[in-house]
Amino acid sequence: MLVLVAGHCCMDITPELGDRRPGLEPGILYPAGPLRFKVGGSGPNTSGTLLALGADTELAVTMGEDELGQICRTQLAARGGRVRMVDSPLSSSYSIVVEHGQHDRTFWQHEGSNATFDPRQIDLDSSAPGVLHIGYPSLLPLTCEQPNAMAETFAAAKQRGITTSLDLAHVGEGSVASKVDWRAWFALTLPFVDVCTPSWDDVTSALHNHSEPTREKLEQAAEELLAWGVAVVSLSAGSLGFALHTGSAERLREAGMALSGHADAWADQQLWFPADRSENPVTTVGAGDSLTAGLLHAIINGMTPMEAGMHARTVVGRHLRQIPLR
Repeated sequence: MLVLVAGHCCMDITPELGDRRPGLEPGILYPAGPLRFKVGGSGPNTSGTLLALGADTELAVTMGEDELGQICRTQLAARGGRVRMVDSPLSSSYSIVVEHGQHDRTFWQHEGSNATFDPRQIDLDSSAPGVLHIGYPSLLPLTCEQPNAMAETFAAAKQRGITTSLDLAHVGEGSVASKVDWRAWFALTLPFVDVCTPSWDDVTSALHNHSEPTREKLEQAAEELLAWGVAVVSLSAGSLGFALHTGSAERLREAGMALSGHADAWADQQLWFPADRSENPVTTVGAGDSLTAGLLHAIINGMTPMEAGMHARTVVGRHLRQIPLR
């Protein structure tokens, strides 16, 4: 079954810092190690993990025609898999990833070419995917400025019997996304989403409900996402773990070709998976995308919800340690 992955794409520019903590004090030289360029963002990260797991995968993204865009194209071609690259008149998107010691990473993000990504332009007929996954609407300005865009895309996919999947991203203060009424966006879009895989920070930053995550809070928020119309919710909180909750058998029978045949086995689940502990992770960049990919891979291979959660947790653990998936 083909998984068509689309959405946010950027170049991750990461200076090697080790335990050094960079600062912004004027006139001070802060030492750093070698610089790494790697194509990233929800689209390449999720599709790359699916490819490594052996899934039939296609990627649809937008990128500029500048030097960063050429590096992006070269790296995507080198890893294999089918790619639909739409040229953007804007400069290529990039993230400067600040990751030091055992601290979580920080991003400096230039949206660039992602501003011209329109999910409604994805051709759903040429490759006939079984799953359509789109990531990071808060980093795709058009989907923020035109709230109907994502809902229309997923509705069109569901009319074709495609299982739909959505991942969210942090809503930054002062960004285009921060001006969106995300409750209204969710109410409009989530009835057409079969699988939703956000993090606690993604949801709370969108709903202006910042608080420290707990298992109880994650489980409550997962149920709220189900109430908005989603069939399967995976809601994660880094080292805490993730909740995997599912809707009714009736809702799952409407969840496209990847899930409808397993509706009874997947219905009415409320599962909790503690994080696979990693004392010295090599990187946390892309961990959430790995969780999404692991869950989608499990679904298309007919695993049960418990098996799917365990599989997704293993995929994330191997990503944190940078262990090959196959």
